[in-house]
Amino acid sequence: MKPEVEGGPLDSVPEAENSNILKSLWFSTSTNPSQKSGQIVYGCASLLVLLLTILSVILAQWPSRVFSGDPVLTTVAVLLLLLITGVTVIIWRQPQSPSPLHFKVPALPVLPLVSIFVNVYLMMQMTSGTWAQFGVWNV
Repeated sequence: MKPEVEGGPLDSVPEAENSNILKSLWFSTSTNPSQKSGQIVYGCASLLVLLLTILSVILAQWPSRVFSGDPVLTTVAVLLLLLITGVTVIIWRQPQSPSPLHFKVPALPVLPLVSIFVNVYLMMQMTSGTWAQFGVWNV
C-alpha cells in the first residue's frame, strides 16, 4: 500500500493543467516520443477518422448541394476541412521515433490521411446491396 501524497499548489488549479495540455499539442517539450505524445497522436487519429467519415458522408450523399453553394453544407464541409487540417498539424508537430526502420511511410501524416479519406469516401458510395454482400462475405 502506498501512502497518500498531498497535492502541490498546481494540483488545485485545473487551468494550469489545461494550458499545459494545449501547449503540448502545439509545442512538444521533447524531441523523443513519450507516452503522452503517443496518446495525443492516438486521440487525434481517432478524431481524424471521425471527421473524415463525416466529410465523406456529406460529399457522397449531397455532392451537388455542397458544390453548388448551399450555405449550410458548404460551411459544414469547410469547417470540417479546417478541423482536419488543424488536427493533422497537431499530429505532425509530435516527435517521431529516431530509431532506423527498414520502411517508413512517406509524407507522414498526409499520405495516410488521404488514403483514409479516399477509402471511406468510396465506401460511402456503395449501395445497401453491396454492403449486404460485403457483410455476408466477411461472415
